[in-house]
Amino acid sequence: MMNELLKGDGLDNRELLADVDWYFVPVLNPDGYQYTFTDDRLWRKTRSTHHGADCVGVDANRNFNFHWGETGVKKDDPCANTYPGPHAFSEPEANATGNFLYTHRRKIRAYITLHSYSQLFLTPYGYTDDLPDDYDEIRELGETAAKAIEEVHGTEYIVGAPSQILYKNSGSSRDWAKGVAQIKYPFTIELPDKGETGFLLPPNEIQPTAEETWEGIKVIARHLLKEYPY
Repeated sequence: MMNELLKGDGLDNRELLADVDWYFVPVLNPDGYQYTFTDDRLWRKTRSTHHGADCVGVDANRNFNFHWGETGVKKDDPCANTYPGPHAFSEPEANATGNFLYTHRRKIRAYITLHSYSQLFLTPYGYTDDLPDDYDEIRELGETAAKAIEEVHGTEYIVGAPSQILYKNSGSSRDWAKGVAQIKYPFTIELPDKGETGFLLPPNEIQPTAEETWEGIKVIARHLLKEYPY
């Protein structure tokens, strides 16, 4: 995506680079990412040691300070993959993300976090069945972006709140971005596939996934230019 903005052909990419401020965090959990190369290919948590060497790490996407620890977590099991930490923002990765978003909250109109897997375009909220007052607007933009993704390679996404189409979970960065930072359009994109290969997406599917996802993100960026013109 960064490469397309900087080196891609066409007027569309040049306009998005000139008229939209982009902030990219390629790897939000660098210690955990490194650990996947050395010890555990499917490691998902951070590498913090709140409970010693026997139970390492926290699910950083359940560590944000918005309805932290309420649902979809295992607060009493620090060895669990969904352990939300000893307290909200215990993890420097989550804390730094929250600080950045809150500092720039008046300028950030969309927050997009990429996960895998399931082919879901998730909107707020995950912690409750209740929906934001502007849910219809958020979902409509998500549906438009999902349609653009489908048009590239035929990949279909379901759009909606996790509490309605997946399961409840609290303390996510997406919910925090909406509930605390008041960012208009926060989305979690759960990338392919739907479980056939799970987290181990075949290498030959990585490039097509990037291509189609970029088309969906461009839809969101173009919408922001219309809704928030300079």
